[in-house]
Amino acid sequence: LLDLGTTWGFCPLFCLVPPSAVSGANEPSFFNTPKGSHQKSGGVVALVGRRCTMCSSSERGAGKVEDVASATSAGRKAGGVAHLSKAQRRLIIATRWCFGVLFTLNFAVFWALPIGIQGQAWKLGMSKVLRPLFDAVDSWQPLRRFAHAVIYSKEVHTDYFVQALLVAASSISMMYLLFYWQLTHGSLPLWLIMAYNFAWVGFGGRGMGAAYTYAHQEGHRRGGKMYRPWIGNNVGNIWENWMGLLFGTVPYNFTTSHIFLHHRLNAGKGDPFYMWDVDRSSVSDFFLYAHRIFVYMTGYSSLVVFAEMMQTNKTARENYYLLRRGMFVFWLVLPTAVLTFLISHGSSVSSALTFYLFAFLEPMCCMAFFLAFINVSFHGFIEFDSEGRHIGCINSDAIIDGEDDSYGEDDHMAHHYYTAVSHRDLKAHQVTQKQEWIKHHASVFQNISIVEVSVFMLFNLWDKLSEHYVDYSGTLSKKQIADMLKTRAQRKEMSYEEYEFDFLPTIRERAEALVAKGTCVSVEQALKEMAHTNHPVHEASASKKTM
Repeated sequence: LLDLGTTWGFCPLFCLVPPSAVSGANEPSFFNTPKGSHQKSGGVVALVGRRCTMCSSSERGAGKVEDVASATSAGRKAGGVAHLSKAQRRLIIATRWCFGVLFTLNFAVFWALPIGIQGQAWKLGMSKVLRPLFDAVDSWQPLRRFAHAVIYSKEVHTDYFVQALLVAASSISMMYLLFYWQLTHGSLPLWLIMAYNFAWVGFGGRGMGAAYTYAHQEGHRRGGKMYRPWIGNNVGNIWENWMGLLFGTVPYNFTTSHIFLHHRLNAGKGDPFYMWDVDRSSVSDFFLYAHRIFVYMTGYSSLVVFAEMMQTNKTARENYYLLRRGMFVFWLVLPTAVLTFLISHGSSVSSALTFYLFAFLEPMCCMAFFLAFINVSFHGFIEFDSEGRHIGCINSDAIIDGEDDSYGEDDHMAHHYYTAVSHRDLKAHQVTQKQEWIKHHASVFQNISIVEVSVFMLFNLWDKLSEHYVDYSGTLSKKQIADMLKTRAQRKEMSYEEYEFDFLPTIRERAEALVAKGTCVSVEQALKEMAHTNHPVHEASASKKTM
């Protein structure tokens, strides 16, 4: 499955491109965005690296970039995956789709009940009971002063402390219970496996949500910089690299892939999380996307990217070794240690393998599905300005006054385009964005959760979703809002087959063509340019399902 998901053109940006084509000796690093790179394009701030200084505004439009399609034929002659027959392509796509179906069924069997039941319990009354108790402890100033003085490098991070302690205590105690039962009885009963899943998720998804948030925030502060030096220098990122093992996170995946691929490309072409080649209102297409995110979660697809670039790019080389170390720990050290310990203490081989499956691999599957699912909300809509560039306040969404927000994760728009804004300052920041939101009818919703946005999109509940849309312009009817959201969710830049088998294999030739035409000054710059530009939108095929 990994072979079909990566070797045949799955891997994101540069996976089929020699390092020399990506970053030459005299070219700036792709990963080190130059100062001032948050530039305005058509009135929208977008993280796109340096502006193509040699191109005019008309040349940066969709038509100009589309001119490099002639490079496709060169790519086919060069080999790669473009030579595959239609039948071979369909077989590969069908295999990935079937994996996505099984992946989704696995989630439904082991994780849908813990998430659904505890989510509803939280909304129907548990929040009123538990939140006041939590707030009383969380607001206790002596505890916060201790957290700042001893644990965290900045006072704002003390907001994480109490919940982090609770989630860590719950996770470690439940894992201890699993090991105790396994060593005492020789196997895990189904009721205990489900009890562990319930505890892992937490009421309202607070367990898994918090673990994801902490690992995410640590990844943005490379090398343990969120913590005091005695922790950062000796332990590093606690939730990304240590506690993350219990939540299916490959160590250093956030520090490397999330920061230097997802954020640099802002979900554009080449990003391991890219999704604008599938219909975000189609459950069938979601199965393909779930497969893509699963391979990302293993670390493999990102590792291939960094491997291709490491010979000429220092940062890529550092990321390659960091991520490889994390994969070594997750896929070799951890299972070897756990299985050796259990078997040496009396468990049978089959029983030990079953234990490892449910204690460590199932949580990774759940987190992978969870990330694929919430990304439908985060980046499910797409629109372009008059020059064919992505509009950031549409291609990333924001939720106002969401009930399930986890330290600002609801405002994914700000997270991508204003990363320096902390969760405490989001409300003030959002006020400054209203004119931009009015201009573009931005993807802003209110009194809804990330999960609900994804559900409404995948099941085409546009009337329900439109009830939560915030129309700052005050000019759109409910039907106009529903139609607009549907169009943006079904719009593609290209089909899944085109992206996987035509675009990615020829990405080098396309970039070189842009440089040869004088549109961009370097291949590196051209790769970023292509990530954020319409190539083109296939409106006619938007409603056509991939399978």
